[in-house]
Amino acid sequence: MGAGLVLLFWSGCTPSNKSATTRNTPTPDRTGVTVPAVPPAKTVKATPVASGSASVQASDTWAAIKDLPFAQRAEFAAGAASLENELAGQISEMNAKRAAMTASTTDWDFAMKELNDSQAYLKSMVEEAGRATPETWDQEKDKVGAAWLRAQTACDRVRTSTTS
Repeated sequence: MGAGLVLLFWSGCTPSNKSATTRNTPTPDRTGVTVPAVPPAKTVKATPVASGSASVQASDTWAAIKDLPFAQRAEFAAGAASLENELAGQISEMNAKRAAMTASTTDWDFAMKELNDSQAYLKSMVEEAGRATPETWDQEKDKVGAAWLRAQTACDRVRTSTTS
């Protein structure tokens, strides 16, 4: 029996590319029913966006990452970084517009404060999601989604608070 355990242990520790070749092929389970192969991981590409389609592409980015499983947290992080960059670009454009404003800016400044707070909150939720465990993954993704929605709502408020 000892030799069997050694053989079992030794065979499990040898390097092999078997997992790479068998992962994409269907395998029978213990009942004889064939189980479909696991689909390959979906890659989310974080790319710079054109200013005309910024909100649309950012929304598409969130839609692409919101359902990623824990095993694809690197892709989620890349997509979330893209959202953070998009928000930073929106804020930069609004700050440039603010500098050129001549009318009263009280409403604008108040709305911008909320937008800046929303940006900080989004950043902290993305960082928190980076520390998620498999058990907390879905909750952390939901927090990032809520932070993204808050930031976009604040962005809309800034846009509507201007008169010039």
